[in-house]
Amino acid sequence: MIRLSQIAAIAGFALALGAADAQVLTEKNISMQMAMTAFQGAVAECKKSGSNDITVAIVDRAGQVALLARANNASPHNLELARRKAYTARTFRQATSTWMERTALDAVDDKGKAIDLNGQRYLENTIAEKGGMPIIWHGDAIGGVGVTGSKGGGEADEACAKAGVAAIANQLL
Repeated sequence: MIRLSQIAAIAGFALALGAADAQVLTEKNISMQMAMTAFQGAVAECKKSGSNDITVAIVDRAGQVALLARANNASPHNLELARRKAYTARTFRQATSTWMERTALDAVDDKGKAIDLNGQRYLENTIAEKGGMPIIWHGDAIGGVGVTGSKGGGEADEACAKAGVAAIANQLL
């Protein structure tokens, strides 16, 4: 049987823990200027290969869109594809090409052992396509870049996304 004094002691302990943990959180995130610079880097890289009908999405640390734009002649569905590539790269902290390989039905780890991560592909907002890169700051994923619609498909999309991250690399030191 629990006594009133025990209940009071437990409640006091819980309150003390809550007060000790109550603090303002500070989180690193991409700024609008960083998003714009990453966007410009991705667009510049795609233009080198003659890809003018691209769509680029930049998401922040929460996976929310910070910047999303498509070229005049880009397919309307590319807005969603680019956003999902950026989101997938950010939330899984890796290139979407890597995530795509690791979540394939026949995926194996570094030792050749089968791994079963295919169910991750069914998570909302993820997409198993090349063209997304995470933005990493001191080991913390603070955003993602997603590109779609470039000439050359997923490999070219990924090169453009990498260029977007490279454009802000000096700000991530």
